[in-house]
Formats: sequence, structure tokens, C-alpha cells
Amino acid sequence: MFCVNIGPCSRKTNQSTSPVSVSFVNCGNVDCFAFIKSFAGVLSYLNQLLNKPTEFIGLCGLKTLQVLDLSDNELEGNLPWCWANLTSLKYIDLSHNQFTGDIALSPLVNLTSLEDLLLSNNSFQIPISFRPFFNHSRLKGIECLQNYYLLERDEFQASVPTFQLDYIILSDAGRHGNNNAAVPKFLYHQHSLRSIYLCDISFSGKSFLWLIENNTELVTLVLRDNSFTGPLQMPSNRNSKLTELDISSNNFSGNIPEDIGTSFPGLTTLTMSANSFTGTIPSSLGDMASLEYLDLSSNLLSGNIPNSLAMGCRSLSTLRLSNNNLQGSILPARHNLNQLTYLELDVNKFTTIPNSLSSCSKLEALKINHNHLEGPFPTAICQLKSLEYLDISENNIAGILPACFSPPYMRYAKLSKNRLQGPLPHGFFNWTSLQILDLSHNQLTGPIPKWFDNLSSLSILLLNKNHFDGEILSQFCNLSELSLIDLSDNSLSGSIPPCLGNITFRPLLGNLGLPRSGISPVGVDLPRVEELIESVTKSITLVYRGNTISAIDLSCNNFIGHIPPEIGKLFHLKSLNLSHNSLSGTIPITFANLTGTESLDLSYNRLTGNIPSQLARLDSLQVFNVSFNNLSGPIPEGPHFQTFDAMSYIGNQLLCGKPVTRNCTDTKSVPVTPRTRTETEFMDMDTFYVSFTTAYITMLLAVLAILCINPYWRQAWFHLVDVSLSFCYYFVVDNLP
Repeated sequence: MFCVNIGPCSRKTNQSTSPVSVSFVNCGNVDCFAFIKSFAGVLSYLNQLLNKPTEFIGLCGLKTLQVLDLSDNELEGNLPWCWANLTSLKYIDLSHNQFTGDIALSPLVNLTSLEDLLLSNNSFQIPISFRPFFNHSRLKGIECLQNYYLLERDEFQASVPTFQLDYIILSDAGRHGNNNAAVPKFLYHQHSLRSIYLCDISFSGKSFLWLIENNTELVTLVLRDNSFTGPLQMPSNRNSKLTELDISSNNFSGNIPEDIGTSFPGLTTLTMSANSFTGTIPSSLGDMASLEYLDLSSNLLSGNIPNSLAMGCRSLSTLRLSNNNLQGSILPARHNLNQLTYLELDVNKFTTIPNSLSSCSKLEALKINHNHLEGPFPTAICQLKSLEYLDISENNIAGILPACFSPPYMRYAKLSKNRLQGPLPHGFFNWTSLQILDLSHNQLTGPIPKWFDNLSSLSILLLNKNHFDGEILSQFCNLSELSLIDLSDNSLSGSIPPCLGNITFRPLLGNLGLPRSGISPVGVDLPRVEELIESVTKSITLVYRGNTISAIDLSCNNFIGHIPPEIGKLFHLKSLNLSHNSLSGTIPITFANLTGTESLDLSYNRLTGNIPSQLARLDSLQVFNVSFNNLSGPIPEGPHFQTFDAMSYIGNQLLCGKPVTRNCTDTKSVPVTPRTRTETEFMDMDTFYVSFTTAYITMLLAVLAILCINPYWRQAWFHLVDVSLSFCYYFVVDNLP
């Protein structure tokens, strides 16, 4: 006997040629005569495949074929009926193709020798009862992820199948297309299952215990993304063989059973996220000495993290408790979580970070954002030398950043929306692996340090909403990997460095911050570009598409001088915001090269001249604002500029054409007067108060000096005061009743 493995093939039916590989794999004792006899069929198959790849006529002659693997190709269409001749076939893998059709009407129902049926990632229509395969007595495994399942009436599920499966793996490509579907009844007759994976099918019910109790050898039970309801129930007998239990994204409610740890002591993975569990975390979880992955996130749990969990789960590497109502310390003062690698406790009510966190020497990811943490920056974090991903944003951390905070492998640091003060510590100098730095919405001061150019891997830099001052140094131009920089709402001054135009600002794609191993555990939300978009777009105008982003935001500062024409070379840039500064000169014609830009904001500056007509070819532009400048001349004609709202041009008296009201053919001349800040903006009240007080004191001192020097004027002044007081007195007496 022999096996045929065909793949990968990138050929569609409407193409003429295709690279195809066929390999013969030794499957045991080979019958040489059968091999030679069937080789003619393989040659015939190849000939047919190069002309009609979806019919596989030549394959139909391989009656002794036992293993057929056509996975990971782009084959399409229905399965040919002549495959019913492959009566010796034991293993068939058609996964990751584009096959279609109803499985009940396919040749597979006649292949009763099948032991393993792999149909994942196609567009098959599969009866949820699997009744067409009830006579396949040798069937041991079914893997049908991402196909379409057909509901059937109860009478079609009444028969008992002849097979006893080892594993069943199902998920629906329709994403909950079968609302409240009943669990297939044939599973009630299975007693040898070791792996059960039923996801995304909206199976309903109030219990799944029968799956565990009927299958005593069960190792893996995954029921993610279904519609199971009610309180969670535990089996009557202790089950030590089950190692993975995943019931996430269902509708379970009530307390997590207190005896869950004693019922499943052998679990290595427990996932119960996205339900409605209430109460506290059961202390019996500490009995799971082999537990490596625990996810109870997105529930309604309250209370503290149990001491028993921290002491008993010595093997725990991933702990996810996000989106609950937990409080107290993020870890007990004493714990044995020395293997912890990922700790996610965001969106809770934790208040303290204990010094015991420093003993988690293997910790790579720490998410404790959106809690109630207070006090100075935790020095325990300084001891986490393996840390790559830190999110401590949206807390009340105050004071300066300590110099000891310099993990050598840091890739993602988000410390925004706290009360951090003072200058940036020199310890950041060593963060050569850093990709994302978010220090926005704090009270940091001082100039931006010169050593920033040492952050050679930096892609996203968010320093907005602080009190930084000084100039942007040319060292920034050495950050060749930069994709997004936001320095808005600071007190930066000077001119914009022309060398910024030498950075490519390529759109940032995909995920960032993966661990050094390159492998992340299932369900761990390591930093993604999408995660940053929400926080970034609150401070810059950005039209976001897909998972790409590149932007410069220098708005709300004190920049002066001309806009560097070199910025026009950044044709990858998605958003450019230079508003609310004191920039002068004209809009560079080179901005016509910003063909990928979707948002351009130059408002509230001192720009003069025309809007370059070349900007009309910026087809991607969806947001444009040049309001409150001194621009003049016609607004460019094009598919975008005359369709923008008139507010995009307000404050420029000499602009004409649509959408403003001034007609470009109007012959009336309007004198050009340079716009000053007081003509279009509010008066600077601080300056007014200082000027008024100074003038008042100066005048008062001058009057007193004159009166002291000249006695005649002094006498006349006091006489005038005396006469005035007397007049006022008698006026009041004569006129009041």
C-alpha cells in the first residue's frame, strides 16, 4: 500500500498551468505489485489534474489507496463521485481548500473504511447529526473546523452510530448561524472520547457534565463561544485525567463552584472568561498544582486573589483576571508564582502593588491598567528584568520615574493617564528594544532628552498632554523605524526640524511586542496596533483603515518659522497635524506628494499665500483644515477641497470660491492686514493684568513725585480734594430726605 500527498497547489480552475508535487510516503509494508500497478493511476491523475483539477479522475483508479492528503491547496468545487471507489481509504485530509457541497450527498458517505476524516476550513454543508457516517464503524476522529452546519429534526438524530470516536473537533464558519442548536445526540452514545472541541456553533443547554461522565478518558473539553446557561455544575466523581477545560464566551452565571479545584485536580488549562460568574475566586483552585493557564477575565468576580491560589499553583505561567471587580493587592504578600510569565489584571479595583511582585523574575507581560493604584512608581517593577510589556496606565501613580526602571528587553511601555512628574530618567537610554512608548496625559517636564536617538527600534512615541519644553532636537531624525509621533499639548518651541522628512513613517502593520520566544499563549492579548488606535485618535485626527497607522502630531505648541518642505516627502503619512502653533510662510507645494495622507490640519497658525492647486490631487484626503490663517486666493478645484465644510477655511478673509461665500470674480479689493492673535482669538489676560498694574503704579508714583517737588501744586491738590469732599457732603445732605 502507499500514501499520496498532493500539495501545496496554488492553482484555480481557470488557470492553465500549476506547480503540483506528489510524494509517496512509506506507510508500512509496501505491496510492490500494488504500488507499480497503481502508479499508472497516479500518472493519469496528474494528467487530469493539470487540466481539470477539481475532478481528480485519475485518482479514482487508486483502489488500494489508504492515505490521501490534499490539504493546504486552493482546490474547489464538489467532490467527484468516482471517489466512492476508494474503498480502502482510511485517512483523508481535505482541509484548507475551497471545497463545497453537502457532505450527505458526497462520496465520503460510501467510504466505510475511514478512520480519520479531516475537512476543516472549507465550505462544506455538514448535517449536525453526522447521520450519514453512522455506518462508518471504524471512524475514530472527525475534524471539521470552519464549515457550515445544517440543523435537523430530532427524528434524524434518533439512530445510534456504530463508531466510537477518539476525538471530535467542530466549529461553524457561519459564526453562530445556528442559534440555540441542541448538542448532537450521537455524542450521548460516545464513551471513548479523549478530545472534544465544539466551538462557535451556539450549542445551548444547562449542563455538559454528561460529556465528562460518559467519557472517563477525556483529556480536553473545549466548548468556547456557545450558549450554555445556568450555574456551573461539577461531576459527582473526581476527574484527574482532564487537563484542559474551556467554557469561555457562554452564558454561565452564579458562583464558580467552590470544589472545582478538587473535582479537576489535573487541569493545566482552565478558561472561563466572558461569562457572568459572580462571587469570589474559589480557594480550591490552589489544589490544581499542575495549572499553567488560568483565565477568569470578563466576569463579575469580586474580593481578593486567594492566598491558596498564589501558594498552590506553583506551575502557573499565565493569570488573566481582567474586567472584574477584584480589589486589594494585585498579588498576596507571599506567593509561589515564580513561573508567572503573563499577568493581566486590568480593569479592576486593585489598590496596591506588593514588593513580592519582584520575585516573579520570569514575568514578560504585566497589564494592571485601569485600576485604583496610588502612590509612587512601584520599585518592585524595577526588579522585573524579563519584562517586555508593561501597561500601568489610567491609575493614580504619582511622582518621578525612578532611574532603576530600565528593563533591558522592554518593547511596550504604556504609563499614560497618571500623575507622573519631573524629567524623563536616563535609564530609558538602555531601552534599545523599545517599540512603543506612551507617556501621554501626565505632568512630565523639562526638555525631551538627547538620548532619544538611542531608541533605535521605536515605532510609536506618545508624549502628548505633558509640560515638555525646549526644541525638537535633530536626534529624533535618527529614529528610522518611527511610524507615529505625538508631541501635542506641550510647551515645545523653536522650528520644526527639516530632517523629519528623512524618516519614512511607514504604516505600522500587524502585532507588536511578541515575547522573545515568538510564541504567545492562547488568549493572551499582547499589544496590537488596533489597541493603540482608540487612545491615539483621541488626540489626533486620523482616518483609520485596517491595521495601518502613521502620523505626526505637533499641535498645540509654540513652534515658529516655516513648515519644512521636506515633510512633503512623507508620502506614507496618514495624518499630519501642525495646528495651534505660530508657523508662518506658505503651505509647501511639496505637500502635493502626500498621496497617502487622509488628514491634514494646519489651522490656527500664521500661514500666508495661496492653497497650492497641486494639493487637488490628494485623493485620499478626508479631513482638511486651514482655518484661522492669512491665506488668500481661490480654493483649489478638485474632488475634495470644495466639498469640505466651510469651517475648514474660516478665518481666512481673502480665500474665495466654494465652499466659502466670497466669489473669486468679485472685483472689490480688501486691504491685506496681517492677522494678529488678538483679532481672531481671545486676549491674553495675563499680559493685560501685568501691563495694567505696571501702568497704574507708574502713573501713581509720577503724581506723588510731582506733589512732593512742587509745594504750590501740592497745596492746590489738597485744596481741590477738600472742596470736592465738602461739595459731596452738602450734596448728599440736601438731597436725601
